[in-house]
Amino acid sequence: MKVSDYIANFLSKHSNYAFGGQGSSVIHIVDSLKKHKKIEFIPGQSEQGSSLAADAYYRVSGKIGVTIGTSGPGILNFLQGMACSYFDSIPGLYIAGAPVIGQLRRNKNIRQIGFQEMEVQDMVRPICKYSAIVKDLKELSYELEKCIHVAKHGRKGPVLIEIPDDISRMNMPKKIKHFKINKRKSKDKNIKLHKLNQIEKLINSSKRPLILVGNGCLLSNSIKKIKNLINKYKIPYAASWATLHCFSSKDKLNSGTFGVAASRYGNFAVQKADLIICLGLRLSSQIIGGNIKNFAPKAKKILIEIDKDEFTSQRLPKIDVKINVDVKKFLNDIKKINIQKRKPDNWISKINYLKKKYPVVSKNNLVNNKYVDPYYFFKEFYSKINKNSVVIPDASANLIWAYQTFKSDKKPEMFTAFNHSPMGYSLAASVGSFFGNKMKKTYALIGDGSVPMNVQELETIKNYNVNVVIIVINNQGYGLIKQTQETWLKSNYAGVDKKSGLSLPDNTKIADSYGVKNFTLKNNDDVKNNLKKILNMRGPVLIDVKVDPKSRVKPKIEFGKPLHDMYPYLEKNEINSIMND
Repeated sequence: MKVSDYIANFLSKHSNYAFGGQGSSVIHIVDSLKKHKKIEFIPGQSEQGSSLAADAYYRVSGKIGVTIGTSGPGILNFLQGMACSYFDSIPGLYIAGAPVIGQLRRNKNIRQIGFQEMEVQDMVRPICKYSAIVKDLKELSYELEKCIHVAKHGRKGPVLIEIPDDISRMNMPKKIKHFKINKRKSKDKNIKLHKLNQIEKLINSSKRPLILVGNGCLLSNSIKKIKNLINKYKIPYAASWATLHCFSSKDKLNSGTFGVAASRYGNFAVQKADLIICLGLRLSSQIIGGNIKNFAPKAKKILIEIDKDEFTSQRLPKIDVKINVDVKKFLNDIKKINIQKRKPDNWISKINYLKKKYPVVSKNNLVNNKYVDPYYFFKEFYSKINKNSVVIPDASANLIWAYQTFKSDKKPEMFTAFNHSPMGYSLAASVGSFFGNKMKKTYALIGDGSVPMNVQELETIKNYNVNVVIIVINNQGYGLIKQTQETWLKSNYAGVDKKSGLSLPDNTKIADSYGVKNFTLKNNDDVKNNLKKILNMRGPVLIDVKVDPKSRVKPKIEFGKPLHDMYPYLEKNEINSIMND
């Protein structure tokens, strides 16, 4: 069997699609994929777009995303998607072409020998769980099998294998080496009994406990177990953006979003809690704010984390109980302790009082004759989308507006590249979402400033007739950067709009040039009268939503402020009354 045919056959057992670009060092692999009946090669306009599509493909399908790039430029292009997957713990397999073995450098002080040769291993190391180059054909099966195992086990993430051009066109040898899993090493360790007893004591003595649900819960398929825990013991919870779509917005135990740009009521719940249980949640600065001492100052804290290195972060608040295990393992072991069932109490009542008192969307957002109010738009959007669809926000203000206003009535699946957060993610990711589940409609939310980053993928979207509605939140520039410049630089704008040097294209003309149907919504009345009809059209469709350039993210934490003190600021007496009640 030809090596490239063997690779295609191997990949077909783990995924239905491979995304990527063509090139001299991968032509045999792409050729074999093209001929294989159980896996399809999806060429993008650039490897960057393909890598983002592969990242999204896993998030929707649960099957590993495969990205292929030729040596040199192709590899550089797919680093964007690799970074997204690495920082969000998404498994992915990257296949990089390389020059023939005889043209690979033996002395690394030589800059380049083979055409488009580069030092891939050192380059990807910071954003890749494992990487290897195959110089001996007998090692190919071993490395492919190891890559899949490493990507999916422990804290998940992307892996890379370099395959020289001459290797891919050889014939497979009769004797090959296989990767063997060390079952003893991969077995989950038991949680020590004294730590379980500590947790039992902390939960049972707590009057205001709060569970924070992170991305690790989603990646470990533990959401159902967490819901059982929450409902059994009546413990309120707050979901991170990664898991927000998994829970009902109407649930009285759901205290809402929390963090630097979230909801007032969610942040009040975190700050008032006397016990915080963090499940698979990385306590980043976007969650805890600029000053770690101000995060949940009255609360004891329990952290369940699969990655032991996270416990060494200098930005980690004081943690009372640290447990280094997979969330699913913790939820199984916690059954060994005696947690007392809580009755509906003042804590739950207080959370729901705050939810009613401080809604994200107010009456002021409902009237706008000149522009579309972003908070009104998203309120209407969530009420009119198809059931069980996929929603992919992009970066900056549209991302925050989408999560601040989120409603789960239509049960959408929702994700973005949360931690790396590159502009232009959602446009390319919609391709992966489509191939991940063709039965679901995708809504890609994106700012007008982000469209140019991956605008070329409109051709891929049109070519494959991707069922996506692309919603451009057009505020004529970089709105969130403007907001930051207003805070730090006395509104001295630079590189954020036409007046300050940044020119952005007309999205409807671009859509026309690609042959994509498009519409414009100019104000709230346009949204009210036309949004439902457009959202229900079969894609590809683009909507240009004209938002006031002066629209800002509200509420939001200013740097250094505690989570409960959000801008626009409340009176100090009002904050003190809530915090001390």
